[in-house]
Formats: sequence, structure tokens, C-alpha cells
Amino acid sequence: MCIFGKLYFKLQKLNSSQFKIFLQKIRQSFSTLNQQMEDKPKQNFARRDRLVELEKQAQKKWEDEKTYESNPNPGQKKYLVTFPYPYLNGRLHLGHSYTMTKVDFIARYKRLNGFNVVFPFGFHCTGQPISAAATKLRREIEEYGLPPVFPEEKKEQRQWNILKKMGIPDEDIPKFQEGKFWCGYFHPFATQDLKSFGVAVDHRRSFITTDVNPYYDSFIQWQFTLLKERNYIRYGKRPSIFSVADNQICADHDRAQESEGIGPQEYTLIKLKVLEFHGALKALEGRNVYLAAATLRPETMYGQTNCYILPDGVYGAFEVTNDEVFIVAERAAKNMAYQDLTKEYGKYVKIMDIKGTDLLGIPLKAPLSTYEKVYALPMLTISMEKGTGVVTSVPSDSPDDYAALRDLKNKAPLREKYGIKEEHVLPFEPVPIINIPELGDLAAIVACEKHKVASQNDKENLKNAKDECYLKGFYDGVMKVGKYAGVKVQDAKNLVKNDMLASGEAAKYWEPEGKVISRSGDECIVALMDQWYLAYDEEEWKKPVRDHVKNVFNCYNDIVHKSFIATVEWLQQWGCSRSFGLGSYLPFDKNYLVESLSDSTIYMAYYTVVHLLQGNVVGSQAGPLGINPDQMNREFWDYVFLNAPYSDKIKVEEEKIKQLRESFRYWYPLDLRGSAKDLVKNHLTMCIFNHAAIWKDEPNMWPRSFFVNGYMLVDGEKMSKQKGNFFTLKDIVSMYGADACRFALSEAGDTQDDANFEKQVADNSILKISTLEMWLKEYIANHQNSRTESPNENITFFDKVFENQIKNLYVNCIKSYEDMRFRDVAKFGFHEFGTIKEEYLINCGTFGPRKDLILTWIQYQLLIMYPIIPHFCEMAWVIYFLPLVNNSAQYPATLSQATLPEVNAASIDAITIRAYNCLQSFLRNLRVTYKKSTQTKKGAKDVTFTKVTVIYAPKYPDWQQYVLNILNEQLEGNKIKDAWKVILKEKITDKNLLSKSLQFASFVTKEFEQAGKEVLESTLPFNEIQLLQDNKHLIQKELKIEDVNFISVDQAESLKDKTYAQALQSCVPGKAQVVFA
Repeated sequence: MCIFGKLYFKLQKLNSSQFKIFLQKIRQSFSTLNQQMEDKPKQNFARRDRLVELEKQAQKKWEDEKTYESNPNPGQKKYLVTFPYPYLNGRLHLGHSYTMTKVDFIARYKRLNGFNVVFPFGFHCTGQPISAAATKLRREIEEYGLPPVFPEEKKEQRQWNILKKMGIPDEDIPKFQEGKFWCGYFHPFATQDLKSFGVAVDHRRSFITTDVNPYYDSFIQWQFTLLKERNYIRYGKRPSIFSVADNQICADHDRAQESEGIGPQEYTLIKLKVLEFHGALKALEGRNVYLAAATLRPETMYGQTNCYILPDGVYGAFEVTNDEVFIVAERAAKNMAYQDLTKEYGKYVKIMDIKGTDLLGIPLKAPLSTYEKVYALPMLTISMEKGTGVVTSVPSDSPDDYAALRDLKNKAPLREKYGIKEEHVLPFEPVPIINIPELGDLAAIVACEKHKVASQNDKENLKNAKDECYLKGFYDGVMKVGKYAGVKVQDAKNLVKNDMLASGEAAKYWEPEGKVISRSGDECIVALMDQWYLAYDEEEWKKPVRDHVKNVFNCYNDIVHKSFIATVEWLQQWGCSRSFGLGSYLPFDKNYLVESLSDSTIYMAYYTVVHLLQGNVVGSQAGPLGINPDQMNREFWDYVFLNAPYSDKIKVEEEKIKQLRESFRYWYPLDLRGSAKDLVKNHLTMCIFNHAAIWKDEPNMWPRSFFVNGYMLVDGEKMSKQKGNFFTLKDIVSMYGADACRFALSEAGDTQDDANFEKQVADNSILKISTLEMWLKEYIANHQNSRTESPNENITFFDKVFENQIKNLYVNCIKSYEDMRFRDVAKFGFHEFGTIKEEYLINCGTFGPRKDLILTWIQYQLLIMYPIIPHFCEMAWVIYFLPLVNNSAQYPATLSQATLPEVNAASIDAITIRAYNCLQSFLRNLRVTYKKSTQTKKGAKDVTFTKVTVIYAPKYPDWQQYVLNILNEQLEGNKIKDAWKVILKEKITDKNLLSKSLQFASFVTKEFEQAGKEVLESTLPFNEIQLLQDNKHLIQKELKIEDVNFISVDQAESLKDKTYAQALQSCVPGKAQVVFA
């Protein structure tokens, strides 16, 4: 019964007076609730709305002025940036925006550096997902009507409801039954979202893929014709991830995200022949029956002592080729059916089901084993979801196998439980087959003892033992027995495998490396498919790509660079054809479509000409040159992209086609591509390969750099519609405005690690940016009072400090932009930039700031933050900065036309900054020391002081100078080698002095990690005591104590005053100490 039903029955039992009391309580509750709601402060969006207002003004300005429509300018250096075109089956989301901002930040920065920058943005429709969604919707309408009425008991996600949640009107949803309708529906929303987010895109260069767009389709046809002619594309059987339900290859973009990057894993199927038939196997007597075990280490088969079966597992006997029978898990039989191992491709015949317990104790003939006969034994940790469910046992080199065999040898009750006789186990000892340095020739036994493996269920220790055994065994092991004795294991592996395949004792078998789920929800297998594939395994193709990635290519990150190098080696044959979905058909085989990753490798070149070819995004209209798709033949594209000569076969006037070639030659190569890390193992590396194939004689046309980042988390969690933390680009711009989002994204992270978008940070960003605007308004109102000269030496010092701090932070920002470390840009260019301004205003006191320095601060602040928060900076430049300067005509009218000032790092007075930092550090220490000195216990009298003594060290004492010399000798680059400890212990014999020296050296090395080489200097480059004396008034002001004295370390020691003892221990140059009296 529902809660209202229960309440109804309870109310019926109340008498009239009780009912009145009940109503009175209800009224009171509602009254209290209403009062609480009225008292609750209403959320104020005024700051956000003000920023959004500025954003709209900036966006209109950019659109009216066509700011981001870039055209070739031969006299200007160029910069082409791209972002992987998003799949067009919905709105752009927060994950897109994270990577997109990296590209946009650098595009805007390069523009400020005087580059002619173009940032094009296309949309991807190729592949299965749209077609699968359209098919699903069509089935829903056929089954449940229009509009569909779904049964309540089924909780599955409906395609109709998915589209409805996207805000698509009910009357439009039926149109999505046609896959090609999707291609034209979402791109206007994506374009609007990009504009509202302030992305500096040249929207003339937008297009969609597939044969819906005849212009792009022609480009793809040309590309694949060329690849086929140059023998980069071939045809044949190859292992591919395959969806049985979809009846086609399941490429990365056709899978659930967690399945991307998973490829086929090759095993060797070892055929263990059944020698005796009894019990459940009696029905198979007279046939060639094998327990088929999948292994990655065929070279270890010399050491087989038994095989393992999962007692609780369910196996099957299946008909295979050569009239043989394999006993395996049914899941494995499904894979085998698509690998030419069964009698009919795609089908398998199961003779019977067999329990795991019915296989235990069966005698077997194990190929290559030194034992004539081995037995099937129980192993409790076998997974029926990986391999065949049958496991070969090599206890000499496999810790898992040894642990399970040891359990059976030592535990009679375990043998009895599964009906295993002693003669099945006890006579079988591990066989030495491989010699491994440090582990010997029985590596598994040594590793299990070393890692204290208790049993086959000791997962953690077994993992450690396995990692050590397999790594050292494969790379350092040498075969000890058999035909290839003396050969390294890694070389022997394929030799032994090929021998076993030739003798019929083994077969090739593939499975996915991990679980792969297609977007239609099907668990995929590996199938041997006749298909067209790109021969990325060819060394002739790999070598130039390898050289380019190693020597020319910039990844901005060593880990990412290593990942690209590894992928170049790992990438093998890649299926480039499919039979279902949207896309372009192969020009040489119209039965197949081009696979979705394969049509996305050199489209960056198409960006350079698309605005001249297409009149709209979908390619249904001709562009400015009036060229139609049927005019774009092979010779046309060869002329544009390959510098081929003009001929009469070209159907376009030379004057027009020349513009296309010149545009391409101006903008190429691709300077930067930003992407998430999931594309390193496919799209990004394939992009380099295909450029190397198309422009094989022009390596200067290959991509120059890729920036790779991690995935986007929201408040520390993966984005998920179920969790309610999935946000579209439209959502986040509506919540926080564009600039606040961009600011939060800049602070989310810059590496290949996953980044975290914190909603609180976005909220705080609104406050930070609006606070800056409020200060600008206030300064404008009072700037007439700003001084133009320095009234005294103290203020001159602070003016000089501020001027050099601006330059220093500016230079740090420039370096951070060049390294694509945008979190550091926000740190230096906004947070620390703001801090130095606030400190400067405080230091100037009643004299106020110097006008020209404040103007420089505003100018540099807006310029350096423009790439990250462009709307605010653009409008602040116009509204606040230009009216402040006397000669505004000397400055650009908008920041989008501005150029960053050149600041030479050598022009920065680092000594002045160090002196100021020393002063600030002293004042911080002063406050902390004073607070500690005046703290009293509860009830005690307050402590007051009337005198301050500042103790300073003009130089280091001899013993500390000696330590610094040792540390300087151990300095190597930006690191101090650890040898200093040994050297000090060898050189210093006095125990007390050694103890002090080690303590001092430890302190210096820690300081070195923060401050760098300057802590190793024996003398300061500025006069510390003069600095402190000149700013004596700050000490007096801070403590409200007039009596401030300065004495040196030597003077303090000569006084032999115990109150100075603690201060003297910490006093070194640059770290003056204070004593209160």
C-alpha cells in the first residue's frame, strides 16, 4: 500500500478533535516551511549575468568583424590548429570543452604572437553509432506505436526518450529513423555552442563527413585510391574485433568508451589429446578428442606436468576441422567458429555439455612434454571468461601452476574432494626448461618462496611472483631444453609455435585483449575476416614514421612521446572497411564503407580548402569558387595536394584550382592537434602514418605536434548521466558563463592524467573575474590621483620591484603558454599577477601607485589572460584600458588585433625581486615569531614587548661555507647528487661538527628544491642589512614597537646573551632573525 493509502486509513480512525489537532500541526508545519523559504537568501546571479553580458558584446564584435576568418597572407607566419571532429549524435559536452580549450588557448596565444592562425572545426558522422540509434528508434516505433507507449516493467533505455531528453520536439523525433537525417540536424547547435563558448573557430571551414557531403566524399575517394595504388591498402583474412549481433567489425568508435583501444590477442591453442575415455567422455570414444588450452607462452610446453580444469566450470565438446573434437568453454567455441577452426564459418556444433568434474583425472598426451602421460587436475582460480577454460601447467616457470600443483601434492583432503589419485600428482615434478639470471631454472619455485605465496588463492603475492617471473623470463631467459636450447626465450617463442602449428599439435586462436562491448550492447569476439586493411605493420612504412616521431615531432610531454613511439611499433594491420553504418564507400570495392577512424586521418588538409569548395556545412551547395563535386576527379586532387601539373583532364579552370593549392601550401603542415589520450593508440598515430603515405616525399607536410590530455572528471567523478553530472556545453555556459568555465578548465590540469572540473572552482571564477572588473572601475574613478614620480627612495624601491615582478610573471606566462601548461598561466597570469598588485598598493601606502606602472599592469594582465578569458579581457580593454591611456591611438582597438610586447628575460632585475622576496619572507617570519612569543596560557598575564633586536648574518661561518662548497661540487644540472652525505662523513671527523653539517646540508637541499641554485650562493647579491634598515618603518608598523635595533651574528655572539641563542642557530644570510624584549 502506498503512503497516501496508509495515511487515509489512519485519518479515518481519528475523532473530530484529533483531526483538528492534526490539521493545526499541518498548518504550522507549512507556515514554518514557508517562513524558512522566505528567510533563505535568494541566490544572486548578478555577477555572472554581468559577465555574460560582456560575453555577448564580445561575441557580437567578433562576428561582425569576422575576427576568426583567416585567409592566407604570404608575408605572415601561419599556425594551423585542429581538434578531433566530434561525433554528431548529440550536443557537445564538457568533455569536448576540456580538450577544445587547450587548442583554443594556444590558437589565441599564437595570434597574440603575430601568427596568422586558423582553427577550423568539422563534424564526424561516419560509423555505426548513428545508424544503430536510427535502427533502434525505428524498431521502437514499429513495436510500440507513434508516439511509442513503452511497457512500464521494462527499465531499458529507449532511443525515443534519449532524443526527447536532448530537447528534440516529439514531432521531429520520427525523422531520426533515417540515419542521414542526424547528419544535418545537430551541427547548427554545435556551431552555436562553440560561439557561445568563445572558441576562435573559422566557421566557414566546417563540414560533415560521409557521402551525404559529396565534397568530402570525393576527398576520401581520392585518398583511398592513392593508398591502394601505393600498396598501403591490401585485402585478406585478418583477426578483427567483431560483433556477431551487428554482423560486422566493431572498430574503436563503434564501442562503449571503456572498450576503446582493445585489440585482438593471439594465443597458441595447445592440443592435449585424450588417451582414455570413461564416464561422461565414453560417448566420444573412437574420435580424436583434445582438451584445447590457450597459452601465450608456447615455448614453455616442454615443462608441462599436467593441465588444469575448473571443477565447477561447464565445458562442451565441439566439432572442429579435420573431424576432431575440442573440449573448451562455449564462449571460446564461439570465437573459434569465426576463426576457421570449425567446419562451417560462423557456426559451431556442440556434441554435448561436460562438467568440469567429469574431466578431472583424465590422462592426456601433452605435446613436447617430457612426461609420456599427464592428467587433468583441478585449479580453483580459472576464469571461464578468458581463454578456453583449459589451462596448460608449467610449474617450473608459472607461479600459478606451481602453487596449484603444490596444493594438490601437500593437501590430501583437496585431492580426495575431487577424486584425484596420488599417481595423478605425486610423481610429477617441475621440469627445468629455461634458465633465468637471478631466478635459476625453476623460476616459479624461487619466486613463490621469495614472495611467500601461501596457496593458489594468495592473489596479491602470486601477482608479484608472476610479474617477476614473466618479465625476466621472457626478456632474459634462455632455453635449456629442446630443439632451440641456447636460444633466448623471446626468439624461441615464435620458432616453437611455428613448429607446433606445422606438426598439427597446435592452432592459432584469438580473443579480445579485454571485454569489448559494441554500442549496440553486444559482447564482441575475434573473427578472421576477409577485409581491406591498412598495412601499418610494413617496416618500409614504419621507419619514416618512427624517425619523424622520435626526431621531429613535439608531444609536450615525455610520457606521451614514449606512448607514441610504442604505438608506432605496436600498430599492425588495421581493418579499414565495414559493411554497415554511414560513411564513404571504398572507391575500389563498393560493397564496403570506409571505417570511421580510417576516414579521419588527413582531413586536416581538407580544412585548408573546404571554405572555397563548399557553400554550406553539409555540402549541398557550391562554395565561392563555384566548383561542383562532379568536377573533382583524381587529377583535381593531385593538383591541389600533390603539386601535380595542371592538365586537360582537370575540369576546373586553372585560376580557380590554383587558389586551392596556394591555400593548402600556405596553411600546411598541421602545427598542433589537441586530443584526449584515448586516441594515441589509433587515430593520432594513424594520422602520422597516413600523412607519411600521401606526402611520402614531403616530410615537411607531416604533423608537427600533438598535445594529449586525460579525460574529464566532474567533482572527482566520471561524467555520467546516471550520476547526474553529465553536462553539455550549453549547460555549463548557462550555469557559469563562458569565461568562468574556461578559467576553471584552465585550472583543471594539463597532463595525460585525468583532469577534474570542479563546479565550485567555476563559481569562484565568476567572483575572481568580476572582482577584477570592480577594481578596474574603482581605479578609473580615482586614477587622477595617481602619481607620476617617486616621492622617496623607499617608494622608488617598491616601484622598481613592481615593474620587475610584472616582467617576471609575464615571461613565466609566455613560457607556460609555449609548454602548454595552462594551469601555470592561470597561476602566474592571474593569481600571482593579482597578488603583486595588491602588495604594491599596500607598500605605496598613502603615496598611491605610479600611474604608468598600473597601466602596464592592466595592459599585461588583459593581454596574458586573453586566451583563457577572452570575452572579459576584450571588453575590459575597450571599456577600461583604452580610456585610461593618453595616446590610445598607439594601442590596437581590440585585443584580437593586439601583439604581445617583447620582454627579454635578461632585462628583468632579478636581484631587486630577490631583495623584495627576502624582505617579505622576513616580515612573515616576524609576524609568526611575534605571535608565538606573545601567546600565553589561559589565565596568565598578557606578554608585551617594547624592543625588537634584528640579528643578521653578513656571511656564512667557515663550517657552513665548507658545506656549501661540497653541495656546489655535487650540483649536476638542476639536481644535487646524493653523494654529499658520504663526502661530509668522510671529510669531517668531529662528531658535533658533522652532526651540525649534515643538519645544515639537509636544510639547504630542501630549500634548493623550492628556490633553486640561489640557496647555494655564499654571499647575497644585495645588502640585506641595508634593505632591512631602509624598511625599519615596516617593522615598527607591523609590531607597533618603536625601538628596533640591528646587530650582526658576531655582535650577538660576543654579548653571550642566552636570549639570542635560538635565533643564532637559524640565522644565515638572507634569513635574519628577531628577538623581543
